[in-house]
Amino acid sequence: DIRNAAQRLPFNQSILDAVRLVVDDFGATCKIVSDSTVFGVRSFLEHHGLADQVSEVVANSTHFEDGGKVLRVRPYHGNHLAPHGCRNCPNNLCKGVVLERILQQHRYARVLYVGGGIEDFCPSTKLPNDITVIARNEVLSLPNTFPDTVQVQQWKAGDDVLSLLRNFFHQYPSKQVAKASVKTFSPISQVFSGSGQVLVVFDFDESLVNKDSDRFAFQCFHPELIKTLEERHALNPVWPSVFDELHQILANEKPELTPELICARVAQIPIQNRMVDAVRMAVEQFGAEVKIISDGNSLFIEKALKFHGLVPYINEVLTNQADLETMDNGRTRIRLRPHHDQPMNCSWCPSNLCKGSILDSIRNKKQYSHVLYVGDGIGDFCPASRLTKNDVVFARADEVDGRSYGLQKRIDSNPTLIKASVVPWNTGDDIYRHFAQVLHAQT
Repeated sequence: DIRNAAQRLPFNQSILDAVRLVVDDFGATCKIVSDSTVFGVRSFLEHHGLADQVSEVVANSTHFEDGGKVLRVRPYHGNHLAPHGCRNCPNNLCKGVVLERILQQHRYARVLYVGGGIEDFCPSTKLPNDITVIARNEVLSLPNTFPDTVQVQQWKAGDDVLSLLRNFFHQYPSKQVAKASVKTFSPISQVFSGSGQVLVVFDFDESLVNKDSDRFAFQCFHPELIKTLEERHALNPVWPSVFDELHQILANEKPELTPELICARVAQIPIQNRMVDAVRMAVEQFGAEVKIISDGNSLFIEKALKFHGLVPYINEVLTNQADLETMDNGRTRIRLRPHHDQPMNCSWCPSNLCKGSILDSIRNKKQYSHVLYVGDGIGDFCPASRLTKNDVVFARADEVDGRSYGLQKRIDSNPTLIKASVVPWNTGDDIYRHFAQVLHAQT
């Protein structure tokens, strides 16, 4: 079958040894960017015991149909997306764009790129001077293949690659080439197997969408009030109550702003590319059940889901209640109320909403084979701590500009409380690819 064929691909043992060397002995991060398929590459890696050493495979996605009898291959850069614009690469995959995305997500002291074909020169035209390209001799014979700023090393056989990498890491101590520490756990390929329906849970603010929806409303219509948020929250650590107070002020100071105008603007809250595709893929192709657990509010979430065409794909939204209230002057304003009628006593969560208890309630009502949880902030730690070894938590990673999200930090500070696999993410494209990987493993 196809999996066995992928496992039997010819290989050079020294190349495999080189991967183990740089990861196991020198602590480097190893990724594969290929115009092959994720299924084929992963099958090869698992067969040769390299699944743990390779942190990410970027390739064309695959999924099974007809009860596992038909393997469908989809381009990494789908036809529904705008062209990547690279004249040097095929339409389905630009390796240069992929590497740019990788370097935007994490800081790396050095980059080593091992390539074997002319298509591998594209990254060298876009990356900084500290990249080293290890290229086959045949490629070096082509004129003007690599820019003058790129350091190029030649290889012909696997022994050459092993020797070049060993010499490089002896020259540069591992602490100079290792990436910033990110706590991760069991490889997804080992965790995600078996059958049954998958539950996908999204936090909303800065996870499914790329802004905080409650703050976004005031950034658009009354930015001065944003400056008072932290002070107000210090006096009243319940966000729905704080924002409810701000909506009262907004209604008094700017009566021309109706709830309809506010909701219409918040509905257009930014959402990262491919995030919508990730949700649709999970539901349409893999039959997953998608829910939202959020410390935002029901009105803004409802409007945003409708604007972005996600209403048919979201099974349930669990959040703080929002509705419209008629004031004494006859005008209406937005009212916010806590999700829980009685304050919760969770040590990790605000009293108005405990995401962990909500997740427990969901799982008590229905059995799922696995749970995928996508979050960013400290409020997502409680549900993450209740996941099992069969589940995956996607924790938003720090940005290149230094901006930090609370979930990953809290996981790093409390690693013994997390049983699920932890996968960092930054973009909607990350979520799409990770979903494709883990959901394919499920099938």
